[in-house]
Amino acid sequence: MGKEVARFNKILHVRAVERELTQNELAGRLQEEGAILERINALEEDRDSALADFCAGRGEPVSPQQMWLERQNIDVMESGLCDGRHALEECRFKIEETRAELVEKHQNVQLMERFVDRLKERAHKEMIDLEQKNLDDITSMRYRLNMQKEAKP
Repeated sequence: MGKEVARFNKILHVRAVERELTQNELAGRLQEEGAILERINALEEDRDSALADFCAGRGEPVSPQQMWLERQNIDVMESGLCDGRHALEECRFKIEETRAELVEKHQNVQLMERFVDRLKERAHKEMIDLEQKNLDDITSMRYRLNMQKEAKP
């Protein structure tokens, strides 16, 4: 019974390590989400600033080429924002997948912990029963010896 408990303890340990790895993976994905959000916010600020400059009335005449270049710059910023939002969406999807995986692994660990606890209880009960049986055998042997001594005058 002790070997069985040890074997399932090893399985429990492996599952706990897998859960910890998934927790670390989730933490990394959450940090990645934060970095993407910061990048998106910075791009939005740059774009808003460029749009404000583009739309601002200027006292001096601006060449069409200059306007075209500024507009191209804004389009590039919009494209970067679109890419960032797409990356954020993918990251959040991966976060949800990882969370679901973590919940499943956590449930597996809890299930294995309960099973190992029951195995330990059963092994402990078997050990106590064996000790009681041995004590009963010793008691009956002593009783027989005492009865034989009393029977002999």
